Amino acid sequence: MTLRKEIEFNTIVNDILKNQEFIALKYEIHHGISRLDHSLNVAKCTYQTCKKLKIKNYQEITRAALLHDFFKSDEVKENIFVNHPLKALENAENNFLLDAKQQNIIASHMFPVTKVMPSNIGSWTVTVVDKIVATYECLKFKMPIKMGALFIFLLNIFFVQR
Repeated sequence: MTLRKEIEFNTIVNDILKNQEFIALKYEIHHGISRLDHSLNVAKCTYQTCKKLKIKNYQEITRAALLHDFFKSDEVKENIFVNHPLKALENAENNFLLDAKQQNIIASHMFPVTKVMPSNIGSWTVTVVDKIVATYECLKFKMPIKMGALFIFLLNIFFVQR
């Protein structure tokens, strides 16, 4: 990202990144990194995608992308894949003013797992970007840890048996 775009991105999301409840997401593990870092990755990629596609309301879409996973794990008791978007929406609404498009972006970002369907270009953009970013993060951060643990486990079994 160019310096000019980085400055613009930071200006768009500055107030969110100062919110104490949002900052607390740095302690939530998500895809092998913090939920805060995941949300920033999705927001930055969404911002760049919107700019490339010349989507006019890229500021609102970028803000909603940053808020798409605004929840703590203990706030969602069951079926986290299906239920977390509505909790994230509730938390976002309690802390920030959202328009109807931003609400749909947050509520529908797990489509087709959730029943809320994306209803605008921003919702579709965040839904796709989130899946791409999550896949990348899992392959880069989560899978190597699990594969490394499996490898160590197998080595221990092999050497303990001998």
